[in-house]
Amino acid sequence: MLGVICWEVLGLLVLGLTLYLLAVAKTGTVIDNDGIQLTVRTRDGNIWYLPVAQTDGSRPYIAIGSQVVVMSAKTTRWKNTYVLMPKWRLLLSGLATALLFLAVGVYVYTKRFL
Repeated sequence: MLGVICWEVLGLLVLGLTLYLLAVAKTGTVIDNDGIQLTVRTRDGNIWYLPVAQTDGSRPYIAIGSQVVVMSAKTTRWKNTYVLMPKWRLLLSGLATALLFLAVGVYVYTKRFL
């Protein structure tokens, strides 16, 4: 029974995190990239200036016109303020992971207790 509870709690945790990201994340378009700073315009018209340089010194090129998901620095502990994927893909991957955990919990419950 403890295994079932763990799988279900993990599934609900990932589902809650996905809903949180859905509320906090903003979709934006890259309008400038000079190799040090990324300029993103979100759909509501706000402009975000995000660092591109990594801690190891590498500077990945992000094409102008790319769709990124922007999150406030207040919501990120590790200064990750952008994700290089569309918001719908971020949402679908979170939902798929949550459903996987929930399905495993239901499967374990039916095989063990029914």
